[in-house]
Amino acid sequence: MVVDSKDLITVREAARAVGRTTETVRRWIWAGKLPAQKLGNQLFVRRADLALFVSTQQGRRSASQGDVLQRMKAIRERIARRIGGTIDVLAALDESRASHPEYYREPPAR
Repeated sequence: MVVDSKDLITVREAARAVGRTTETVRRWIWAGKLPAQKLGNQLFVRRADLALFVSTQQGRRSASQGDVLQRMKAIRERIARRIGGTIDVLAALDESRASHPEYYREPPAR
């Protein structure tokens, strides 16, 4: 299969294009998730392969984020039922700071 060099991008270019690090893109390649070609000692990715991979990952990510949010809400509800209500986190933080003044001193004025 002959691939036009305009269709190939380096790992660095691929990382910039998707807003990830080069190491992340390399992990995708070595895990077999993203096809790549090695020319000399450098890896190249086809633009079309990168676009396809990213589009399938975005669908997965949003679904998994929804799952995580649902699980978080369920856990929050179970905790609220167990303790008989909700916790005022800011009040608890203020109480903790008041009981440990040695850790929460005001910085000296200049």
